Amino acid sequence: MLGWIRFIYRLLWFLVSGFLVLVPLLIMAKFLRLPVGFRHGLFKTWRAIFLFAMGIQVRVQEGSCPTEAAILMGNHRSYADILFVFSATPTIFLGKAEVKKWPLIGWAAQAVDAVFVQRSDKDSRRAARQALADRIQQGMSPVVFPEGTTTGEGLLPFNPGMFYTAAELDLPIIPFVLNYSDPAMAWIGEEKFVPHVLRMMRRPTWHVNVHIGPPMRNADGEALLESVRTWMGDRVNP
Repeated sequence: MLGWIRFIYRLLWFLVSGFLVLVPLLIMAKFLRLPVGFRHGLFKTWRAIFLFAMGIQVRVQEGSCPTEAAILMGNHRSYADILFVFSATPTIFLGKAEVKKWPLIGWAAQAVDAVFVQRSDKDSRRAARQALADRIQQGMSPVVFPEGTTTGEGLLPFNPGMFYTAAELDLPIIPFVLNYSDPAMAWIGEEKFVPHVLRMMRRPTWHVNVHIGPPMRNADGEALLESVRTWMGDRVNP
């Protein structure tokens, strides 16, 4: 009985706070052209309350919250990863084009200046990389998952494009690693979005261990990719 009460409470809170409060506020703030820091402050406040309500703790095991605008580069376990990445600068996300159409997540992402990319389209990938570079110049920190999709363990091959952009424009990359205490919370395979959200809400408590690395720069894109991958590979759960 307690489990069902917890599930219903979390589901109602998620729907009301997300659809009826956060998303309208973000859309209105963007329409009114309020500062990006204000819009991201709304998201950060909602995120902290949401994580508490969901029984999810974020535990920083290494490093500290980045204070400079940089490309935040990490491993990818689920769509929920955007809730576990912290920075003193406004964070934006690079997502697949189809995410733009998702209810709640897609709408909110657009309101906080996310960049969307059609990965099968070379021109779209190039435009997305330039948009991310522009965001850094504006004091924002793009979050990029170089694997391009989620995986339940280890690391998948990295998409190299953003590494070459960072090398060419001398942009810093700050690597991070997310390790779920419950690997079953990863969103992989053919599981649909809604069933996974509901499954997360039934989980009593769990936590995410976060490792944050130092800023990395290199004029050689391939060498930069190898440095970031080596750092992440040493810390990601197998």
